[in-house]
Amino acid sequence: MKKIIFFILVALFTFCTTSAFAQVEYNYISDIEITGNINVTTQLIKSASGLALGQIFSPDKITKAIQNIYKLGLFSDIKIDKFQGDKGVKIIIQVSEYPIVQDWEITGNKKIRLDDIKKKFRLVRGDYWSGERELEIKNKILELYYSKGYRLAAVNFKKEPALTNRIELTIVINEGHKVVIKEINFSGNELVTDKKLRRIIKTKKNGFLRSGEFDQEKFDEDLTRIVGYYNSKGYIDAAVIGWDPKYDEKGQLFLSIDLYEGNRYRIGDISIEGNTLFSKDILLHQLKFEKDEIFNGEEFDEKLNGIRSMYYEEGYIYSTVSPQINPKGEMVNINIFVQENNRVKVRQIYINGNKKTKEKIIRRQLAVVPGDYFKQSLLIQSQRNIYNLGFFEPNIGFDYQPINDEGDIDLIFELEDKESGTANMGVNYDEKDKLTGFLALSHNNLFGQAWGLKFSWEFSGAKQEYDISFTNPYFYDTNILVGADVYHQRNDWSDYNYRVVKSGGGFRIGTRIPWVNYSKVTTGYSLTQKEYSIIDDNDNVSSSLRALVDKGKILTSTTFLTFERDDRDNVFRPSEGSLVRLYTELAGGPFGGSENYIKEIIQTNWYLKLFWKFSLGMRFRVGCVKAFGDTDEVPPDELFYPGGTGADGIRGYPDNSIVPEDKDGGKAEFITSSEITFPISGDQIIGVMFLDAGNSYNYLSEINIQKLKKGIGMGLRIMSPMGLLGFDYAYGLDRKEKNKWQFHFQFGSTF
Repeated sequence: MKKIIFFILVALFTFCTTSAFAQVEYNYISDIEITGNINVTTQLIKSASGLALGQIFSPDKITKAIQNIYKLGLFSDIKIDKFQGDKGVKIIIQVSEYPIVQDWEITGNKKIRLDDIKKKFRLVRGDYWSGERELEIKNKILELYYSKGYRLAAVNFKKEPALTNRIELTIVINEGHKVVIKEINFSGNELVTDKKLRRIIKTKKNGFLRSGEFDQEKFDEDLTRIVGYYNSKGYIDAAVIGWDPKYDEKGQLFLSIDLYEGNRYRIGDISIEGNTLFSKDILLHQLKFEKDEIFNGEEFDEKLNGIRSMYYEEGYIYSTVSPQINPKGEMVNINIFVQENNRVKVRQIYINGNKKTKEKIIRRQLAVVPGDYFKQSLLIQSQRNIYNLGFFEPNIGFDYQPINDEGDIDLIFELEDKESGTANMGVNYDEKDKLTGFLALSHNNLFGQAWGLKFSWEFSGAKQEYDISFTNPYFYDTNILVGADVYHQRNDWSDYNYRVVKSGGGFRIGTRIPWVNYSKVTTGYSLTQKEYSIIDDNDNVSSSLRALVDKGKILTSTTFLTFERDDRDNVFRPSEGSLVRLYTELAGGPFGGSENYIKEIIQTNWYLKLFWKFSLGMRFRVGCVKAFGDTDEVPPDELFYPGGTGADGIRGYPDNSIVPEDKDGGKAEFITSSEITFPISGDQIIGVMFLDAGNSYNYLSEINIQKLKKGIGMGLRIMSPMGLLGFDYAYGLDRKEKNKWQFHFQFGSTF
């Protein structure tokens, strides 16, 4: 009996085991078939599905496979069926592909350039076209049109069948017309009038001098500007609840802006915690708030940023200054929590993007030194110094990388090269000088060493000038500047009836002054051969001029000394800082030669930011020249001739036209100028408004600032591949001629 039971159990076990293995074998995936694909390969679909022969079939794998294939973004529909067979499960994956864009174009755009539209999205031949892609591109185009004021624009898509499952796509734009704002109304404002709010915002309704076009980006800024105004008046809870645009049948826009004003608060108690580097009194002095005064939210944020800058300046770049504002009745109590964290050192400094300039030249401009504590002001100074080289675009960026647990950093400067060499030429014709022209070739970063090489040639009926100069600002990798010049000049001073021809050369040497920030001193020597002649020999020629002519060739031996301090934030378009230059030139005396005179020039420029991006510049220039020894009169070409443009420019008057009465030139001059500059197109085109005043005199003691020749006008500065071009149109207020307007053209800027 026991044997029978044993055999029965064995049989049952064998049957169950066999059945189980048979069932497992039956659920293996035995075949995978792909259908419906046209342009997508079968192998890609199989690979993306994650299914493979021999895998155990489960419904979860099918769900996952559908999700994986959808992620390819190539199919509008995916179905997976299974069929059980003797050898396992057969999987059939059926797909419906999106069509492929064979070619595409945009039509209907007239107000916005095609390139500007294409920049908003990416679409190339061979892309798959889906409903999601269509919606994405439509929204991108409408976003661009809305931002330009075309709120009624529409975008449609025309799809023409091409080859198998391919389409010819046309994006059809209906621009409509620009939405014009008819009315701007406010609700919820009881403390500030609609009239005042309309003055605050830059979005304006249509009027006689306003287009009334709607710009979404500008309007969003206006909403922030409204809240900022309320905050500055103590309404710290103020908010824009919403805004509602409505259009009439003409497409005119009626804007409604709903506001919440809240209560007005005054300053209560101010407490500061967590500060150890700066005392509470120092930080409170930075805030400069008095108890019970109206709480100005915008000013408070500005002062708080000042405290943050104080910490950054001392190297605490991970510090946090967090305010907690607690309204209580009509007062706000302010708790400021300071977390100073570690003071940061700079370990290494990396420079990226300099493809033309040697790194050692850039490193000379760095005020930040590896191993020192980080200082924000030195970083800003380094950026300014690098830009003022003139070799890089203005977008000089920096980043830092923490390197250890203490938070010490590596600094990274990001630079972008710009062209350093220029070639300029031009010709003109006028009644006075006939054919005039110039040719200038220059490179201010030769071989990436910051060497400057310049050749210039100017010609006209009145002058011929050749000049070749070379400058090495870092002689043998030191801070010593060396330079040399060779020149030949012929100038006809027809208004003063003489011609002078000069040929010569000289050298320069200079260095920084380490104990005076932003300063340098330069000295040099030149040897020049001159020859004077009379243009129209008549009885009115002065005896001094005849004496010069009779001397024939004259040798002039000259040395000079210049002190300069320049802390301008931007040498190309300064908005802050100053330039002070003291110049002394000595001819003859202990240096020999045939002419003896001493010339002194003092010039100072000051720059100040006004509002927005407007800047004010002011220039004062005083000069005098005096003969000595056996030279009775100052050589006429060394006198001062203000007028026109240049170092002695007074715009609104012809070049070299302002001299003392019955004199060929002045032995002294005083010039002052004021300029207001503002960007028209970034740093490329700058607008200028100016007032010049000045005069020349026989002696310094004759200077009278109440009797100056004045000119007023406006102009443009254009940064071109040829360098900085200046165009000015000025009105000479004290000119005696009937036509007092004068046009001026110049290279570079002498302001």
